[in-house]
Amino acid sequence: MKKAVWTSAGKGIRYKEHPTRKHGKRLDRYWCLQYKLQGKTINEAVGWWSDGASQAQCEELLAELRQNQKNGQGPQTLREMRAAKLDKRKQETAAKELANNKNRSFGGFMETEYLPRAKLTLRPRTLNTQAHLLRSWLSPLVDKPLAQITAADLTTLVLRPMVEAGRSPSTIRNTLLTVSAVWNMAVELGMVTGENPVSRVKRPKMDNQRDRFFTRAEAAGLLSILKEKAPDAHDVALLSLFSGLRIGECLALTWADINLEEGRILVKDTKNKRNRHAYITAEIREMLNRRHEGQSKMDRIFGQWKSQYLDIATRKKFNQAVNDLGLNDGITDRRQKLVIHSLRHTFASWLVQMGKPLYTVSRLMGHSSLKMTERYAHLAPETQRAAAMELEGILRDS
Repeated sequence: MKKAVWTSAGKGIRYKEHPTRKHGKRLDRYWCLQYKLQGKTINEAVGWWSDGASQAQCEELLAELRQNQKNGQGPQTLREMRAAKLDKRKQETAAKELANNKNRSFGGFMETEYLPRAKLTLRPRTLNTQAHLLRSWLSPLVDKPLAQITAADLTTLVLRPMVEAGRSPSTIRNTLLTVSAVWNMAVELGMVTGENPVSRVKRPKMDNQRDRFFTRAEAAGLLSILKEKAPDAHDVALLSLFSGLRIGECLALTWADINLEEGRILVKDTKNKRNRHAYITAEIREMLNRRHEGQSKMDRIFGQWKSQYLDIATRKKFNQAVNDLGLNDGITDRRQKLVIHSLRHTFASWLVQMGKPLYTVSRLMGHSSLKMTERYAHLAPETQRAAAMELEGILRDS
């Protein structure tokens, strides 16, 4: 094949022809610039005729480079010129993306960016809760640009309606935490800037502490009706009542967590991230022996369904039993209503009434601090009185 020969098309411009490929009726040409910079001869390719390069383009590029070199400003070589144009395109693209992000709706970002990414770190139940909040209490923000959401918006559109509807402080807190998490992820992705609007929301002080717990008669009646109508819910309720486990902790248990010989239950992946032990009473032992039918150690005690489905089904059966017994009839203060969490609350309350130390109860409950358990202190006035009276007459023999 004949070697290509460079041909001059003018001062500083040359080309070579492709041996076979044509552009139109002529052989395709590969254009190149040649010029001097700081005493050195520079050769830089412009490209093929068929790709858009031409003699006119070469003349325009060369004229611009010579002007820059004369003024000592701007790109001095074709390579620098291309790099500058690339940087400009990147800046224009970034500016366009930023403009688009400023108009990105809260709901759109949460559904397409936040929830899919949060699957890697959050529990399914938490994700379901956040998705539900988006459809309910956060719905006024769905179409609002994320970058334009303010503390005033959150107060007017979210907080105030929730308070007026009597939502619990924990529900309000979880709703605001969801907005905060969405905002923080948007910051990490470079979609918004500035202070998190949730940090400026003033939350009303509300007493969410539940004082009521099951009496022995109420607990017995509840377990009786559940045993008849919903055996699985009965067993979960019994375990929570006699061990203090949260419902989610009960449903997550596998047979590998049960040590019948030592009478202990290993509770893993708890709310405060600390493993602890619960203990097997005669009631729990009878229930476990009844349920165990040769399952493997990795099988869950209460079934292989996803925890959130079991949780919903269990709560539904529990609430139905409470309604059938009329335990909440005539009670309007939500803090006085018996809910499924009242089983765990009852476990602690009964122990304190029996005179068990708050520290011991705290450890059994898996509380992160003793302060959380001090809410039960009022249930043991006689125990406190008896402890104080131990000092009576202590100085008589001194």
